[in-house]
Amino acid sequence: MKHWYAVHCKPNQDERAEDQLRNQGFEVFRPRIRCRRRARQRYRAVIESMFPRYLFVELDDASQDWSPIRSTRGVTGLVRMGGRIPHVPDPVIDALRRRVDADDCIEITPEEGFQPNQPVLITEGPLAGFQALFKARNSQERVVVLLNLMQVTLPVHAITRA
Repeated sequence: MKHWYAVHCKPNQDERAEDQLRNQGFEVFRPRIRCRRRARQRYRAVIESMFPRYLFVELDDASQDWSPIRSTRGVTGLVRMGGRIPHVPDPVIDALRRRVDADDCIEITPEEGFQPNQPVLITEGPLAGFQALFKARNSQERVVVLLNLMQVTLPVHAITRA
């Protein structure tokens, strides 16, 4: 019977391990997410592993030889609990796979649902620490807030509920 198992990878070698396991004929799933990283005073979109240093491999308990996994480049070994290797429940993998989009990524969206006139706290930028009122979204990444008598446009990730 086939089950999914977690594979522990060497640091920064998730992609290498995934490629090597696929080349050996294993069914591999490495969930990836889009996120924003700050570099040189600017934010940029990057794609990275949802679970850094881990990926999932589907193995047949009875007929498949698991030994090549340990010697695969980029792999440390299968995740163990004591002396046994537990499988990852199928509903967990299925739920992750359903969320994968056309770019082979899982979309993680920031908290939504700000209401007009809701108090918010500015968490980033030169106005960090000031309270404001949420006014509207003017794009996917930007929001408009009222700060005392002044209207200011900020990145959506720069505010939180007050």
